[in-house]
Amino acid sequence: MEAAVRTALSAVLASPEFRASQKCQSFLTFVVEEALAGRQESLKERVIGAEVFGRAPGFETSGDSIVRVKATEVRRRLAKHYKDRPAGGLRIELPTGSYVPVFHWQHPAGEPELAPPSAAAPSPAPRFSRRNLLGLAAGGLGLGGWTLWPRPTPLETFWAPLLAASGQLVVCASGAPGVSPADQSVVEALRRPHPPDATIRLGQLTLSRQAQTSWPTVQALVAVTRMLAVAGKPFQVRVTSELSFDQVNGQPMVVIGMFSNPWTIALTQHLRFRFEAVEDGHHVVWDTQRPDALRHVQGLYPVSPMPVDYALVTRLVDPVRNRLVIAIGGISGLGTQVAADFATNPRSWEQVALNAPPGWETGNLQILLETRIVGDTPSPPTVLAIHSW
Repeated sequence: MEAAVRTALSAVLASPEFRASQKCQSFLTFVVEEALAGRQESLKERVIGAEVFGRAPGFETSGDSIVRVKATEVRRRLAKHYKDRPAGGLRIELPTGSYVPVFHWQHPAGEPELAPPSAAAPSPAPRFSRRNLLGLAAGGLGLGGWTLWPRPTPLETFWAPLLAASGQLVVCASGAPGVSPADQSVVEALRRPHPPDATIRLGQLTLSRQAQTSWPTVQALVAVTRMLAVAGKPFQVRVTSELSFDQVNGQPMVVIGMFSNPWTIALTQHLRFRFEAVEDGHHVVWDTQRPDALRHVQGLYPVSPMPVDYALVTRLVDPVRNRLVIAIGGISGLGTQVAADFATNPRSWEQVALNAPPGWETGNLQILLETRIVGDTPSPPTVLAIHSW
């Protein structure tokens, strides 16, 4: 279904009705992608205004009708696009009064609709309600064998130990000269596209695309902090140069980045799967249960072409050392970006739940990912291995 929707979207965007309007293209692309990702709850007027049209987060919609006007124009262009084309295939609609697109199959005239393809609903957004988290805390932290209804999703299960832990969660990013979001408006500002030389200045935030943090790593940071905001988990973003082990002793952590983040290396270097940088931009993927290297990688984005990247998503639940950590990192920033998208995507964890060994829900976990890269665009990852202990 997802592939069919994207094919239909590409056809619409390339049509005469949409080619002439960049804003309508951006509007339709955003709402379709959000729906496919299961984030229908984000398709509100203020969010679309900020994401698509660069309005300030929380802008006053009564005095600025840009979203409503463009939504009406998108509906009109969609109607004209399909009116001039024969029936058949998957169609995209934007119902009046809603910003959530609808996808449905239409059969050619005269063709019996005996068994239309099922239009699978997008994966639900993570619920992360307080009721769920109480049950998750019980199961995930070994406080009992019970959980509360409704049953937690695999995504919620993976994140449960950190989300249910008391205190503020620390998100440790690599290399940024200064990233300290004061509230969700800063996170929303990060998610908006900016030209290469742009600098965002909002509240406590100063972040340039030419800063030490690569833009893929920033995107990884945004994916994680956005999910935490949805979950209602208090967090602070810190950078490696500003943080010591003593400062976060006992606090749950998410560390982002691999070779650019010494925290990730320190926490994962003795685990089953690990990465090693060797001479001449050569990187090696090791599996300690094998005598030889699992994978070899030549090149490093963005300095040289990199046709394939590898990434690790690691969860460490260690009450003895008072440590609750999720580490997300790739050999390059693109790998880190892919790993963060994987770690926050409900569909990823549905597949993990089907293939993971018993006990993955509550213990330590490593997932090794592979992604193919064309230019500077990574493909959806393939899970190479899942290890829990």
